[in-house]
Amino acid sequence: MTSLDDLPDELLHRIIESLALDQFYFLEIETYYKPFRNPSSSHPVDSVSLVNRRLRRLSLPILFRKVSIRYVDDAERIQCLMEVLKYNMHLMPLIRELSVQVLFEYIDGKKPVILLLAAVDVLSRCTGLERLDLPRTELGRGDQRPIIEALNNHPSDNIRLQFMSVKFVVPESFNALRSISLSRVICHWKRHLCSDQKMKTLLAQGLSIQSIWLPEDVDDSWMDMTYPGLTEITGWNGNERSLQSTIDFLLRHPLLEEIGLDETHKCDLTPWHVAFASKLYPYSFKIAISEDSDPWFEGNNRVVKIGREWLYDDIKVIFQDDIPYGDVETVETMVRKLSKALPQAPNCSEWLRVGIDFSSPVGEYLTSDDLIGILTRNMSDIKTLNLGKFLSDILTRECSRIHEPGSTLQEDPILAALDSFCERLNQTLPTLRSIVCPQGEWNRWI
Repeated sequence: MTSLDDLPDELLHRIIESLALDQFYFLEIETYYKPFRNPSSSHPVDSVSLVNRRLRRLSLPILFRKVSIRYVDDAERIQCLMEVLKYNMHLMPLIRELSVQVLFEYIDGKKPVILLLAAVDVLSRCTGLERLDLPRTELGRGDQRPIIEALNNHPSDNIRLQFMSVKFVVPESFNALRSISLSRVICHWKRHLCSDQKMKTLLAQGLSIQSIWLPEDVDDSWMDMTYPGLTEITGWNGNERSLQSTIDFLLRHPLLEEIGLDETHKCDLTPWHVAFASKLYPYSFKIAISEDSDPWFEGNNRVVKIGREWLYDDIKVIFQDDIPYGDVETVETMVRKLSKALPQAPNCSEWLRVGIDFSSPVGEYLTSDDLIGILTRNMSDIKTLNLGKFLSDILTRECSRIHEPGSTLQEDPILAALDSFCERLNQTLPTLRSIVCPQGEWNRWI
């Protein structure tokens, strides 16, 4: 009988690697514990590395590929950790991705020198490092020039250092970074924390911007710049931009994949709105913002890039056309066109959300069975549905036929009808996660 020892290294390596396929698996080093490992937190390859020498040899490069050092809020613990790492120098070149959760206030604290030297030391010893992530540290906090100089001197051409955001508390911090290359640095930009002029200077030094967060009521001048590495924007307004100006911006950012639209965004001259309107033709509609009380919608619509096309994958649509009383077929045609205007499987995301409502009183004649049939035939990929006031009209009308006036009920009949509706819909749409209706007053996880 073949045993584990009979398998070649290549096959064993693939078996061990399959245990850590999840991209979120990091080897966690926590400075609150000795010996820096939380007993309740384990990596799936941990136990394999302790079986024998051969499996340990094969496991270590996988185990230490991604490392997260957590709770770095004490300089003495960091110094102790660095001493431990010095006695395990053979492990340092195995690290490809390293996340260090430094509390940014300690960069300006009493012992910033120790933390600074520790970061530089890590960069010098992790010769195979490709990514150093400081998820709780801002570019511009304290004197970070030595860290970036060590980064630029690192032997790996692929290495990147990612900060949480950009924020210069004092002018000296900004001046300290002048004339130094930032081509290996990645940041998120919260526009209210760093001026456009400073950002323009940093971009000229090679800084990459992964995402942009825009506060409300800002002008669109930020769109005049180009941001290498940009993949996501939150709070897009764009009302002052022409269609061609928006297209030019998108062409300058080929990696951009997702745009969260600000609630003040009303411009119809965008590639996604033009494409959406053409797919819903001849029906008229308006795009609404979900109410603040709605717990599943954040109030902003969102568009994503699928291939070369920008599509809504988080949207609330209210059809404006008059629909003849009892015309269920037209209702379904509208829903079908809406479905075809959204991302299609297998390219739709796991959080595809859509709101549907009608200015015409379709709830006066549409039945819950009609609606379940329409949704089942046309909305099989949707994860969250906001069905608007027309669903409550349907359920209220159907409840009034079942329960005689004056009868005593143990629970709200509308909520009971909603539960029944969700249960029936879940049987035909098993991938649907939640339903919201109306104005966020009712919601159900399915």
